[in-house]
Amino acid sequence: MKQAVIIGASGGLGGALARLLLNQEGWRVLGTHHQSEPLWQHPLMFWRTLDVRSEKEIAALMTRLPTIDLLINTTGILTSPHQGPEKSIRQFNAEHMMMSFETNTAPILNLAKHAQAALKASHRPIIIALSARVGSISDNDLGGWYSYRCAKAALNMAVKTLAIEWQRSLPMATLIAYHPGTVRTALSSPFLNSGSTRTTLSPEDAAEHCLLLLNTLTPANTGTFWDWRGQKIPW
Repeated sequence: MKQAVIIGASGGLGGALARLLLNQEGWRVLGTHHQSEPLWQHPLMFWRTLDVRSEKEIAALMTRLPTIDLLINTTGILTSPHQGPEKSIRQFNAEHMMMSFETNTAPILNLAKHAQAALKASHRPIIIALSARVGSISDNDLGGWYSYRCAKAALNMAVKTLAIEWQRSLPMATLIAYHPGTVRTALSSPFLNSGSTRTTLSPEDAAEHCLLLLNTLTPANTGTFWDWRGQKIPW
């Protein structure tokens, strides 16, 4: 039986991914939660509390697992209690940016650092870091959102850099950055305009798109950036 680890499984997309995997034969899932308590159970679903900002907690969890076949980090923040996405440089706040990096960027590196042994035990491990199209430097035509854009761009660089290292030390691994689209979750809901023509996805639809892509990935795809349509995004 394959072992999946979904960081942030109590959230909309993380939970949908967990349920979709559990509906397929041959998967058991370890899911983490932090501020939101899990509202559902399954015989092959195992819940653990985790603060992704804590390397100590990440190390304690990852080193308990003998094998990880699939690792997906779905956690992230767009706003903080007193700050939303910046529309102008006048709204920039360095403390808010550091909070964004702490949650959106650093966790994938700490997860990779402490999950290496369990990933090496897998025949073909896959690691997915949830990024965002706004983290693409070459695709930035609108500006704004300084902290979130910078944190996601840094996440993309972390994925690319780690993939290069793992091509030598973990050659069977596939590590990608992934833009799931605009998913109707608590993170995006304050910014969804009822009159907008932008395509939005339910967590269930977004999870299906993610797993469809996952099933096509090979180590040749490592260190790349993909969207929910199965198309590559330029860095």
